[in-house]
Amino acid sequence: MVRFRHRRDSPGGRVRISYVIVTHNRRDVLLRTLGIVTAPTADAEYLVVDNGSTDGTKDALRREFPQVRVIRRPSNEGVSARNHAFAVARGDYVVLIDDDSYPVGDAVERSVSYLDANPRTGAVVGRVALPDGRLEASAFPTVMINCAVCIRRSALDLAGGFPTDFFRQAEEYDLSFRFWQAGFAVERFEDVLYRHEKSPGNRASAVVHKLDLRNNLIVADRYLPRELRSIYRHDWTRRYLALAQHAGHIDAAWEGLHEARELARFIARRGRSTLDAAAIESIFGFESQAREVATWAGEHRPRNVLISDFSKNLFATYRACRAAGLNVLGVTDNHPAYDGLTYRGLPVGQDAVFLRGGADAIVLSNVNPGQVDRRAAELRDRFDLPVLTLWRPRLLSDTQPRAEARAA
Repeated sequence: MVRFRHRRDSPGGRVRISYVIVTHNRRDVLLRTLGIVTAPTADAEYLVVDNGSTDGTKDALRREFPQVRVIRRPSNEGVSARNHAFAVARGDYVVLIDDDSYPVGDAVERSVSYLDANPRTGAVVGRVALPDGRLEASAFPTVMINCAVCIRRSALDLAGGFPTDFFRQAEEYDLSFRFWQAGFAVERFEDVLYRHEKSPGNRASAVVHKLDLRNNLIVADRYLPRELRSIYRHDWTRRYLALAQHAGHIDAAWEGLHEARELARFIARRGRSTLDAAAIESIFGFESQAREVATWAGEHRPRNVLISDFSKNLFATYRACRAAGLNVLGVTDNHPAYDGLTYRGLPVGQDAVFLRGGADAIVLSNVNPGQVDRRAAELRDRFDLPVLTLWRPRLLSDTQPRAEARAA
């Protein structure tokens, strides 16, 4: 784990906000983003970590944005290159964006105000809009997304930086889990808006499938207690192998699985950083899901339910349904990668498979904030059944009276 110490007496003096961007051979995209976010203010600084670009990025930055501090790296270090910026950043808060993402309006200022008023919040995550109108979010709303988050610097100093052995994929999980373990919440608000242009380049599909499986399994090994570690290793392995198989990159995923197994032995020897019960509940929501499903079942009296989708936290919802005494008929998910799978003996299939299956209601396990509303509407339209969603949007504007009271 990489740790830092915030030096308030660092050269150049103290600033309020440090913007951190990592880039690699995307000069024009980066310049466009900097043109949007940079402003002539003493309260902010801008740091770009250049991961060995060979496209003239260095000269272009010197010419067009001399106020930006550039940290040159000899090669592409991936996401963990942000750690080099963390080591020298002077701000009380650190805003992470990609070289093709940026905050809209006063998203950063409102995030900082909330963090000022809520000292146990470590990060404020925004809603990320893509060019096609879709939304981008983590599968867990309690996990950061690197292209749209404002982080408390003191929490970062305590929890440490990004894992240096991940390169990319699941690094936000590793860092977010450490925030929760250190007692700092990761909170998401739907009225804190960022845009992500998703510019092409540096998005090799085979590498993504390999590292998705590898790094998620490493996260499970590092942070989950034994019983949950076994459950989520199994669930995530099946999920990511299925996605890789469907995409034609199964060999890359198997390579990732092999590396994860090798690293698991190293993690076991070195010692784990197992999350405590409070952090586990904050992230996975086992008890909160169990209470919500039980209350909902008491109101609607379903006997037979479907679970949707084959999500990353499917186990929490399965557990909640069983604890409420519900008969789970299967898992419905329209992604063709999951066709023919089973989950704990239950069939997994597309919606059409279960349309005449005798379900009384549906519980949506997917808590990805970018997908919940669309999927819930789709399920209600197709099945004409009650649908329980386990994620609720939060608005920063709803917290303002509380934040202002604390600040006073």
